[in-house]
Amino acid sequence: MKHFLLIALTVISAFAFTVAKSWVIINPTAVQNVADYEAALDKADLDKYRYTDKRNTLTFDTGLQVELLSANELTAAGLPVNLNKVRTAEPEFDTKPVFSLAANGIILEVQTRTKVK
Repeated sequence: MKHFLLIALTVISAFAFTVAKSWVIINPTAVQNVADYEAALDKADLDKYRYTDKRNTLTFDTGLQVELLSANELTAAGLPVNLNKVRTAEPEFDTKPVFSLAANGIILEVQTRTKVK
């Protein structure tokens, strides 16, 4: 009985300290300082780039790609999501922005616009 309790306590402790993320880094070897990106992603409010029922991939100027989990996935995992900001459909005009990590650890959206001739 003692062994069972010890094993159960160990397993519960491992799950208690596992932090669920609302995003997945697809290619972490694209940057040397992936921990800086992870810290910035943890602080960022990315719900306006998130879809209700499909994942969205964000691309950084360094080549790093981050896949945002869908709002439905976050809800099922018990993670917070602002459903008022989530995209319900593809935007009619999506610039496919590239993101950058600023020196102060904030994620910036870089818009590249092309003049229509």
